[in-house]
Amino acid sequence: MTSPLPVILDVDTGGDDALALLLAMASPSLEVRGISCVAGNCGLEQVVTNTLRLLDGIDAPFVPVAVGMERPIVDSGLPPPALHGSDGMGDLGLPDPQRKALEAHAVEFLRDALTEAAEPLTLICLAPLTNIAMLLRTYPRVGEKIARLYVMGGTYAAPGNATPAAEFNVRCDPEAAAIVLGSGLPVTLYPLDPFMQVRITRGEAEAMTRATGGGARIAGGIALHYCRYFGADFSLIGDAGTVAAVIDPEGAATVRSPVRVELTGGATRGATVFDRRQWSAEEARDGWSEIEVITGVDAPRYRRLMASALGVEAMLAD
Repeated sequence: MTSPLPVILDVDTGGDDALALLLAMASPSLEVRGISCVAGNCGLEQVVTNTLRLLDGIDAPFVPVAVGMERPIVDSGLPPPALHGSDGMGDLGLPDPQRKALEAHAVEFLRDALTEAAEPLTLICLAPLTNIAMLLRTYPRVGEKIARLYVMGGTYAAPGNATPAAEFNVRCDPEAAAIVLGSGLPVTLYPLDPFMQVRITRGEAEAMTRATGGGARIAGGIALHYCRYFGADFSLIGDAGTVAAVIDPEGAATVRSPVRVELTGGATRGATVFDRRQWSAEEARDGWSEIEVITGVDAPRYRRLMASALGVEAMLAD
């Protein structure tokens, strides 16, 4: 039997990150070594509260939760999107958390967790990349203990969602994204293209809210919130798709491509620019970093993976 993959999640828990955390905590394929929080979908304090509430709601074993960066490296970031509700997590009314966050700052927690690990760890980054960029700038040698960074962010061929050109996580802190994607470390990017592909129907979400498992009920409630907000008959699993790609990489189609993050353009700041031109091996591409990009996923396969982890396979239609 294969040992679980040791991972740390970096989150800005809103609803989509909550779905990702539910999948990661429920999957026997992953060993969650910790969770670092950063401002993004919500203000930092709300992100931490939501993360702790979620862990309480599924009666999770102890997982260290660390409080990270409150604002981007350079500018003031973006306002929390209204789509996540007033509490950032679908206004489910979950009780105040009983567990507490660590005293140590998230950057210090990440340094210590990586340094002390016997083997390199995989980082699943579902938020603006401020924590990770500060880690790499402050303690560059910890990169030796990072097996791979899975990053939810950017766009490949799809339009942006924060601006016409930029995705929310990258646009929140473009400088941080440029640091991380340009670090030379192994990166797999899960952009908006596959993010938009994996869905839960309104009927399935309603059925999940009646499930016996706390994780399924929370996931169903979040999905129903998004159905109501958008007036749609489906909800996306969103960031949970990134976690699914870590668990089951064969369900994802990837390309290797040079990338840069646009930092200066008025209309394009925060855009992830991919160089699709043909180059000879001798030609240098200064300022470009090659990363793996997930361009599409087997949506039914990832739906089944999510349903299996939450114990609701029978509730999802084929």
